[in-house]
Amino acid sequence: MSAFSIEEVRKIAKLASLALTPEEEQEFARQFGTILDYFERLNAVELPENAEAADPVLAPRVREDRAVASPVTPEQFSPYLENRFFKVPRVIDA
Repeated sequence: MSAFSIEEVRKIAKLASLALTPEEEQEFARQFGTILDYFERLNAVELPENAEAADPVLAPRVREDRAVASPVTPEQFSPYLENRFFKVPRVIDA
């Protein structure tokens, strides 16, 4: 089991603004050590040179792009329409 010191647990608890009892510090030190052991086991796995991890973020999530007519006409948005543009009050004096 990887050694995770009580001092390291206290430092992490301080960074997280947590107050731990001595029993909790011991338990977290044990749990953190177990977690580090799992990472060491993962690091020990031999992978082929050209092995790549699948990145779920980069997996394409595409759908067919189709143009559809809007059910709302521009006139329904505003009564102040002129040549397909909305007329608004002047906000900057030229």
